[in-house]
Amino acid sequence: MLQNSPDWTNEAWDADPADEARDPLEVARLHVRGVLDHARMLDGEPGELIDLAIRTTQRAFDEIGTCNALLDEASDRGAAIAEDLLAHLTAENAGPVTGLFDALDALTAEVAASEANRRVANRILGQDGPGDAVEEEHPPVPRLTAGDLPRVPSLYDSEQPGYGSLTDMLDVRERTAAQRAGIHARRVGQVTTHIVDAVTRLTDLSFSDERFARETLTEVRRAYALWHDCVTERRQDLE
Repeated sequence: MLQNSPDWTNEAWDADPADEARDPLEVARLHVRGVLDHARMLDGEPGELIDLAIRTTQRAFDEIGTCNALLDEASDRGAAIAEDLLAHLTAENAGPVTGLFDALDALTAEVAASEANRRVANRILGQDGPGDAVEEEHPPVPRLTAGDLPRVPSLYDSEQPGYGSLTDMLDVRERTAAQRAGIHARRVGQVTTHIVDAVTRLTDLSFSDERFARETLTEVRRAYALWHDCVTERRQDLE
């Protein structure tokens, strides 16, 4: 027989208007603690079972809170990596770039493991059933290829005029060299912007979509190879 049965109609269970202004996860925690306080007023096995269930629920809420904190941290770390990439690529300092991509890989794996824990916690809370998970739709990852970059002009282009004299030829060579230098700079800048924008987009949209994150990381590494080719071509042209 249950003793010391709590008053389940107590006014403390009424909705608090202030709850609407609070973090939903914190509101849930407050209500769980309220249920736990009432459960402890029960004597015997029923109270123990309720206590166990509530403690399990509390751990699930705590795990979700940990997952949310990691996503916030991942966003901050991703933004910092995007800034570092911009600085190094703009300066054509390739040394640290691969390491920054490795850091993004590790960050994505960390978030993926955390999101797996979130799914377990949601199942404990009855918020996610088998096959019921709905993935957030993200836009496709933009791609950049060599064909999207401006073409580097050549002395042998058909639009070049005929040379009336040696002076004409030297003028054309000088003008073409200046055009080539400008186009090379544009090509390197365009690939740099593409890489940084991709990482920034991943940071803004969240690392929680593992497929989107992996596609982004694949694209930035492929684009980095294109960036390296563009820098090499520019340097060779200046020799």
